[in-house]
Amino acid sequence: MRNPSLAFDRLRQAACAVASALAGSVLDLLAPRACAGCGRPDLLLCPSCRSLLFRPLSVPAPAYATGLALACAPYHGPVRRVILAWKDHDNRPLDRPLGQVMADLAPALSRLIDPLLRPKPAGAILVVPAPSSSSSLRRRGRVHLQPILLSLAQALQRQGLTARVESALIMNSVRTKSVQAGGRRNRSRRLAGRIAVADPSRLAGHPVLVVDDIITTGSTIRQCARALETAGALPLAALALAAVPPGHEDL
Repeated sequence: MRNPSLAFDRLRQAACAVASALAGSVLDLLAPRACAGCGRPDLLLCPSCRSLLFRPLSVPAPAYATGLALACAPYHGPVRRVILAWKDHDNRPLDRPLGQVMADLAPALSRLIDPLLRPKPAGAILVVPAPSSSSSLRRRGRVHLQPILLSLAQALQRQGLTARVESALIMNSVRTKSVQAGGRRNRSRRLAGRIAVADPSRLAGHPVLVVDDIITTGSTIRQCARALETAGALPLAALALAAVPPGHEDL
């Protein structure tokens, strides 16, 4: 008998992908297009900026079984502008190229996690988004990472792995001052205890990949790993579209 929950998840994921594609088509008609990285007219992404989106790097992530977080590119210059246009200015046509660069990480990721999965059978790999605050979700009107998660899960399936998207983490709201000091310690303190698992029964025994848009100090992915481990999951690795290179976290 088919698992109705799994079937519903797949239907929901397909519906999100269709909605994203339709929204992108409408925006193409209503707004003039310019490269999100450099402003070159009549292009969503010019060849030069597109080439910068896949310059993979890794940053330490000791809370994960691999000890690493993988990012598609360093977070600066045109890459930074592209991601902010997509994330904060609702440039939904960027879903597809950003999803593709995340999918391009799948072969290297598969080689990295295979030794951890081989010793004993495990459940499906869960591809889990780092949670957004409720205010961010309202402002964007969607889980902006969803198309990226789907691209990664499908790419892992092409590598022979069983993977599915699972929106497992939530961010509890707390009152904070409107202006906060930056830096690793302050960000970690603000996030402490805010990230939790929505339904631990859906995670127990599963290996998990956490996906975020940007890794800066690493505080978010670290708190995600702690919440997942408490729920009985195995945090394998973290991934992001871009990461601030080690040593530049406070920039």
